Amino acid sequence: MTTFSKSNGKYRHTYTATASDITPLYRLTPNALLMYFQDSFARLMTIHGVAAFDIVKQRRMWVITEVQIDIHPTVTYWSEEFTVELWVSELTPLRIYCDFRIVRKDDEQLIASGTSQWNILNLDTKRLESTDFLTDRLTVVPELTTASHKKVRFPKPQSFDMQMEHRATRLDLDFNFHVSNRSYVSIALLTMPDEVLASQTLTSLVVHWLHETYLDDTLTCRMSRTADGGYIHTLTRSDPDATGSSHEVEGVAVCEIMSRWQPQPETADVSEVLNREL
Repeated sequence: MTTFSKSNGKYRHTYTATASDITPLYRLTPNALLMYFQDSFARLMTIHGVAAFDIVKQRRMWVITEVQIDIHPTVTYWSEEFTVELWVSELTPLRIYCDFRIVRKDDEQLIASGTSQWNILNLDTKRLESTDFLTDRLTVVPELTTASHKKVRFPKPQSFDMQMEHRATRLDLDFNFHVSNRSYVSIALLTMPDEVLASQTLTSLVVHWLHETYLDDTLTCRMSRTADGGYIHTLTRSDPDATGSSHEVEGVAVCEIMSRWQPQPETADVSEVLNREL
């Protein structure tokens, strides 16, 4: 079910949870939260005639550069429906901010909420373009799900607690042949310690996407703990040595993520899930 209210400028679309969307604690996975929110964003832009397939004709491309998500301990079982509600909350000369909520369809219980930053990239110059052409198309609803749209600054890691490498495969790519923004998050969270995953659940994510990467690029992910109990995940791309040798040196940071966790609530008995009425 899809609705767009011209009176309040908000868009709503209802989805059905599949098995791959759900964690062992019956929460929507980070990948699912990002995927369904971005799908709703694309649907809203389609309504206004400025979806990716519309603006590519003008040699323009949508780019998501930041997202903040607060995740609530709300159960979501297989085949249950949930609704994504989103709206354009601020439009600046170079940035589009889109806020969102994800709720259970039956009782509107909050699953997640957050904000995101988008830009328009000129495909020829690789520079950001003005958002002027969007002002007559998009309705701005100045309602924020976070304290502000101010960029969240990450503390600079003094040391690293874990490091791993990942070579980008076809499974990581999106339709633009770039490593998908969701893939960065999945790769980064592989650095979480087993003892944390066994006893805690994810409560928030802040993601900064910085540079594109491609098939066969080698990504190095380093994880460090922050003084207040969070985790910083930094992904860098290994580039060929400038001298032309085969030796690789550390390249630029391509994505930075801050994750926060809290003790897991008690897990529902499996019989509760199996006996649900469909």
